[in-house]
Amino acid sequence: MDITPRPEHGAIITYLNPDVHDPTAFLRGIVIGDHVVDPETSHAWVPVLLPDSTLAVLDTRNIIEVRPADGP
Repeated sequence: MDITPRPEHGAIITYLNPDVHDPTAFLRGIVIGDHVVDPETSHAWVPVLLPDSTLAVLDTRNIIEVRPADGP
């Protein structure tokens, strides 16, 4: 059974930093698009806008908290 979160556009997420060399263990970002599923691994990925205005494509298995977007 898949219980991986698939947050909607605009959701604010907290996720486990995949960079093991970075001293910050948890990061936040805003989901800016729909999730896609990797056909080989069946993992869902979402595009995320980071606080430094860069874009990351994040494996949803690293998400630990989802806050819904404010407003419409």
